[in-house]
This record gives sequence, structure tokens and C-alpha cells, in this order.
Amino acid sequence: MVKEEKDLDEFETEIMALKNFQVKEFKRGGIYKVKIVKVDDDFLLVDVGRKSEAFIPKEEIICDPASSLKDQFKDGDEIVVKAMRGGGLTEGVVLSNKRAANQLLFDKLEDSFRTLQTINVTVKEKIKGGLSVEIDKGVRAFLPGTLVSAKRESNLDKFVGQTLPVKIIEFDRKGKRIVVSRRIIEEEEILEKREDLISTIQIGSVLDGTVTRIVDYGAFVDIGYGVEGLIHVSELSWREGINPSDIVKVGQKINVRVIGMSDEKDRISLSYKRTLPDPWEGINGKYKVGDIISGKVVKDIGFGAIIELDEGINGFIHISQLSNKKLNSITEAVSVGDVVEFEIIEVDIPQKKIKLSRRNLLPKEQEIHEELNNKLQKGDDYSAYVDVFVPKNTH
Repeated sequence: MVKEEKDLDEFETEIMALKNFQVKEFKRGGIYKVKIVKVDDDFLLVDVGRKSEAFIPKEEIICDPASSLKDQFKDGDEIVVKAMRGGGLTEGVVLSNKRAANQLLFDKLEDSFRTLQTINVTVKEKIKGGLSVEIDKGVRAFLPGTLVSAKRESNLDKFVGQTLPVKIIEFDRKGKRIVVSRRIIEEEEILEKREDLISTIQIGSVLDGTVTRIVDYGAFVDIGYGVEGLIHVSELSWREGINPSDIVKVGQKINVRVIGMSDEKDRISLSYKRTLPDPWEGINGKYKVGDIISGKVVKDIGFGAIIELDEGINGFIHISQLSNKKLNSITEAVSVGDVVEFEIIEVDIPQKKIKLSRRNLLPKEQEIHEELNNKLQKGDDYSAYVDVFVPKNTH
């Protein structure tokens, strides 16, 4: 979760509220709240208690140097100061409003660093390796180019002048080196949205996706925030024997239907074809038992073959229905890619099954024998019907 952003000025206000008491002694390095009793063009006079006053020069005050202090402060205003030299109220103390604010700011930044709070920065300029950003009151930090965004950014100039939410990932108070990252916030947001997406996915959900990879067995699709699912090749098209790259392309945006998930939802099965019209719907009467139709052999499954009758409409022929003689392989009768005539012997539209045969379309074995006998009786050349062999061990 991204933590709520806080204005750095709130921290200074909180400190000021805690210092509402009369100071008896200023300790060196301490932060105190004092009241302005006089405003001059070049300095402020502040009440430090027991009717004592201290002088703060303009160079030690956070202000607009181009404007008069009288235009920026008035008697009775309260400001925070840091004791640069301490002592009792009767002794001379040296106070600085600017250094108090700087210390408060760095205290706040250190707290933000330790608690991973989000702060806002303003991009000042592009520098080598990234961007120079201003946190507040002139405090600069470095935003590396690789940490500007979760996406690869080649043009960093476009960020100059923008206000960006960041988190401090390196903080060296002594060296005053601060490194910030915007990418970490985006990644946290993506992770949160990813978890929300996964929690809402259900079987049957139709989602928008982008094809990210194509493999022999299907295609991977990003359905949002880096969540990927797999469309198996059998779920890419209603057709059989297709190549995944013939159906979708990398980068293509498609609709997909969720058809399966692991218990942890880290493996998601998708379907592309189930978002498209089912070619089996509305074909009642088109295919009838006894019809002779042409089909393309698209898949050899050993004990038979899958025949494409129309786009997305497949039939099945058992090896025993391919010929009037016994076959050891369907390749003895047909090959994948052949377009052949078949007879429909069974139709089951609800189960999406059509069974085919070729036996009635081929000469019967008895007819072959009768044709051979006729040729023998006529004295025709029958060498083509005789198996020729040479016995072994003959001389």
C-alpha cells in the first residue's frame, strides 16, 4: 500500500506547537519557538523570555531576499530558531531561523526515509544519469534515470518542471546526499492493482488482453498489470491444426475468456475462440447422414483422422472406415492436407460430433476379385495383380 503523502511543512508546524513555553536557557543546537517583537528591513528582533530580546540578521531568515522583511513578517508572528550559540537569557545567544528550518526539514526527511513515506519533489533539470529534483526550500536530491518510472523512459527532458511523488531510498545526512525513486511507488501501485485484479477473476470472465509471447503450444496474454494467462493452441481457433502465429500476433489486443485457474491463481487458462461465434451453432440440417461431402485431412491421430468440413466444423473418421481393407496407418489411404470425399454416417450436433466413412465410396474387395477373374478369363495382362518374389537359397 502507498502511504498517505504528508506536507513537509506540517512537521515544522508540529514542532512549533510543542515549543510553546518560556525558555530559561538556550542550549546550542536546540530548536525553539520565539515571537517577533520588531521587524526591520535587515533583521528581526525576537522575544527570548524574561524581557530579553535577540537579534536575527536577514541572512539567517527564510525569506524572499528581493522583498523587505516588513512585507513578509509582522510583530507577534512566531518563528522557529536554532541556537547557534547557547547561554542564559542574560548572555548573548546567536539564533538562526534558516538553520532551524533546515534541521527540521532534514529531521522530517530522515523520518520519511525510515518510514518509507511518499513525498513530492519538483524536477529542476536533467543531469548525467538522471534528474536533479528539489524537495523543499532548496534541498536537492537525485532521481536516477532507471528509477523515474516502472516503464523504460528514454526522454527524461519531458519531466523537467513536473512535480512527482517519490520515496527516499538513500539518505546521508552528513554528506547531504539524498536519492529518491518514483519507480518504487509505481511498482507498489501495480502490485496492489495486480492483487485486486487477481482477486476478482472468475471462471467465465471476459477480459481485455495483449498478446505478449507466442509459442508452439499457444500464446501468452497479459490481462492487466503483468498478470499473464495462457491460451492453449486448441483454444485459439475453432479450426484444427492451426499455427498460433497464424491466429494472433505479439502486441495484438484481444478479448479472452477465463476457462481455468489454479487454486493460487498463479496459472490462468484462457480461451480466444470462446469469445468468437461458435460455428456449430445454427448448422442443424446442413449435415445429414448419407450426404457425400468433401473435407480436408487436418490431423492424424493414429486410430483415425480429423477432417475439416468447414471453418471450425470438424468430422472424425476411424481408420477402419478409411478403406475396405485393413490398414496399419491412415497414411496408407490419405495424408494430412488431402482433400477427399467422405460419407456422413453419424451426426450429433449437441455433442459437436460428425462421423465419416469412405468405405461405401471405394470398390468392394469382392468387386476387385471379380474384375481380376474377368481379366484372367479374357487373357488380359494380370501381372499388376500378382506379387512377384524370388525364393531364397535357389540356384
